[in-house]
Amino acid sequence: MQIQEENMIEKSSEEYKGWKIEVGKEDNMCSNYSFDIIDSSGNGQHVKMGGETRERALERAKEMIDLEKKIETES
Repeated sequence: MQIQEENMIEKSSEEYKGWKIEVGKEDNMCSNYSFDIIDSSGNGQHVKMGGETRERALERAKEMIDLEKKIETES
């Protein structure tokens, strides 16, 4: 896992099943973290309310990727 600071915002990135996940600190209502998921083609999705903790945001990102891959195989 890679962690970097950009403009005082902590971000971490991780690869999962060929997708890139970037989790960052972003306070938004009841959520403390946001995340981006990016596929191998460079297409991405941003989720503002990723989770209360970095771990939960990462877990949600993986759940979204699993769902995207399932939809892809069913098509």
